[in-house]
Amino acid sequence: MPYPKNIETKLEFDQIKDMLRSHCLSELGMQYVDKIRFVSKFDVLEKILQQVNEFRILLTTDTPFPSEHYYDIRPYLQRAGLAGSFLAESEWQQIRLLLQTFALITRYFEQRNDRYMQLAALFGGIQFNAGILKHIERIIDDKGELRPNASPDLSKISAQVSEKEKEARKRINRIFEHASEKNWLADSGITIRDGRLVLPVLAEHKRNISGFVHDESATGQTVFIEPTEIFEINNRIRELQIAYKRERERILIELTDKLRPHLPEMELYLQRIGIIDFVRAKAIFAVALNASMPLMHKQPYLNWVDAYHPLLKINHQKSGLPVVPLQITLSQTNRILVISGPNAGGKSVCLKTVGLLQYMLQCGLLIPVKEHSEAGLFQDIMADIGDEQSIENDLSTYSSHLLHMKQFTTFADNKTLFLIDEFGTGTDPQFGGPLAEAILQKLNQKQAWGVVTTHYSNLKNFASNTRGLQNACMLFNQEQMQPLYLLEIGKPGSSYAFELATKSGLHASVIDYAKQKVGDKQKRVDDLLIELEREKKHLYDLKQRFEKRDEEAKKLVEEYGLLKADLDSNRKKIIATAKQEALSIISEANSRIENTIRELREKKAESDVIKKVRTEIKKETDELKKDAEEVMAPQPVLHADVKITSGTWVVLNGQTQSGEVVEVSKGRALVAFGDLRSWVPLQKLSVVVPATKVNQSAKNASVDLNEKMKHFSSEINLIGVRGEDAMKQLQQYMDDAFVLGFKEFRIVHGKGYGILRKLIREYLKASKLVESYQDEHIELGGDGVTIVKLK
Repeated sequence: MPYPKNIETKLEFDQIKDMLRSHCLSELGMQYVDKIRFVSKFDVLEKILQQVNEFRILLTTDTPFPSEHYYDIRPYLQRAGLAGSFLAESEWQQIRLLLQTFALITRYFEQRNDRYMQLAALFGGIQFNAGILKHIERIIDDKGELRPNASPDLSKISAQVSEKEKEARKRINRIFEHASEKNWLADSGITIRDGRLVLPVLAEHKRNISGFVHDESATGQTVFIEPTEIFEINNRIRELQIAYKRERERILIELTDKLRPHLPEMELYLQRIGIIDFVRAKAIFAVALNASMPLMHKQPYLNWVDAYHPLLKINHQKSGLPVVPLQITLSQTNRILVISGPNAGGKSVCLKTVGLLQYMLQCGLLIPVKEHSEAGLFQDIMADIGDEQSIENDLSTYSSHLLHMKQFTTFADNKTLFLIDEFGTGTDPQFGGPLAEAILQKLNQKQAWGVVTTHYSNLKNFASNTRGLQNACMLFNQEQMQPLYLLEIGKPGSSYAFELATKSGLHASVIDYAKQKVGDKQKRVDDLLIELEREKKHLYDLKQRFEKRDEEAKKLVEEYGLLKADLDSNRKKIIATAKQEALSIISEANSRIENTIRELREKKAESDVIKKVRTEIKKETDELKKDAEEVMAPQPVLHADVKITSGTWVVLNGQTQSGEVVEVSKGRALVAFGDLRSWVPLQKLSVVVPATKVNQSAKNASVDLNEKMKHFSSEINLIGVRGEDAMKQLQQYMDDAFVLGFKEFRIVHGKGYGILRKLIREYLKASKLVESYQDEHIELGGDGVTIVKLK
């Protein structure tokens, strides 16, 4: 069990829960947030994390998930359980919409069962009862109102009410027109009082209209009279309305009776809706943090790459400030990390980051670390962070720390992660340091895991000389006297007390006096630590520089490989296309020859006819040869900067026949022109690209343009496409549209959570091809579609 009871406040996990609540769609999901508990069973935790990770992938790569009408209908279900009760139309409308949402969710996962196995399992054993929804839809329409034909009697009553209201309206209109001509009425028109049609009559003319006075205005100048002529009709309408109300209640009671046997099913649907809302909220939070699921271990272990404190990252993102990532490892050989360094250097933030991320992870949340990070399972987390002095309980700061240390040394074991901030402070350093060392030794003997922060030199020395412990420090820029917030594992750090005091403007004489009191030995140790940190900072900068260059080199190699593969692929395509065209030419020629022979036989042609046909065949053959020569003839594309070597293709200056260089020697080249080989002076040769490549590429380009023009659509649909793939498709599509002369097209990206739309809008904003873009008309897709105009 995590210790102390307010550990969530100490680690600021309560703020994480507030953010999760804000992402929930319903009270159901929020209640699951309130029920979050620290999980120490590996199988359960892994299943929970996989659910969140699958939903994270769903949000970023798949079509929008059903996220409307997550109503909390539990009060309605409780009331429906009472015999003789009934639910109102608005309540049935919420139940109807919730059932529709549940049906959409089950269908969504049924279609993607192989992609989201853990999420689909939440609904796998549930058979949706469509009969309940059909019963409701037969009675309640899409607007949440009772259908006029919900029963034969209701339909009959509704028709009679409509008929009588028309008749009453017709009669009162006639009276209204007559009274208006006589100027008996106030400015307002026909109105309703107590559900009955009345006329607004000026008080001085109320005797002119026979009828029943229902009301008068606040000033008394207007009275509202129901004319005698429509009194009976209004009475009949009132009777029909009472009958309608009675029939309505009967229908709703009958519908509630039909729902009552299915209440357990409804409660199960509601539970799953709440769970999926909860998982969705955690996934949205993960996307906002760029969080991921690390590789999980059953035993305690921690190896995090580029870890961030969630709250710090969110706040800095809002302010546009950078956040320095944390690289940290706790292993069986180095279970306890002792972090030292200057004040305000990030020691406490580092400790809280470890505690909060591990707590989040074991509460089923993804954490902001790289995907190849690793994390283990702890049975307990214990934290001693902050000041818990209490006048009411007669507790000083140090007393509260000692009470925590008693719990730590008593209950911690080899599956416990402990966190101690500013270890040993609060009392005389002469005694506080040794006591802190003794506590640390006890925790190490119990094989516990932990992170502590301190300024005490004896704890740094203890960590350097004790198996299971390791020093670490927060790096500090000594030139600018600014913390770098970088954790460096392996060596202790200086507190920079005198340096920071100097920067703060403290008088030099005060600082000199303090240095004398410290003693030469301690001062030399601190100076050595400062020098060591300076060297470590220099090494860190070199490492960063080399890593950057190595990354650039890898990128160049990768680009070269892709370019080479693309060239090889294009070469094969060109050769294949050329062969295909050659076969086509031969096939066409053979076909013409066969047709000619058949015609000669049929006509029993004379010699002059045969001669004419032969002339036509020769003419066509010559044209084919000419076409072939144009395809195969080399183009003298000069490459003055290319050196002629063995394997280079060249052409004699002024000639078209190309050849391959076999050997180069003493200013001459042995060139193979087909079967003929000849030594030629280098100055008489020009490097060329064989025409088969040049012409074929141009021909292919022409064919590609024709094909693209034939099949090009003025709309591209990117719904369900991953962000990176969507950008590639959009770039290719825009290039094609620009080349083909299209000035306007539509991009269908859907609404969802706006992630894909944001990426597309950012790309369009940066593109030099785009003149403007805007949302489609609301009836044609609204902000789920973007209209683009090209320059």
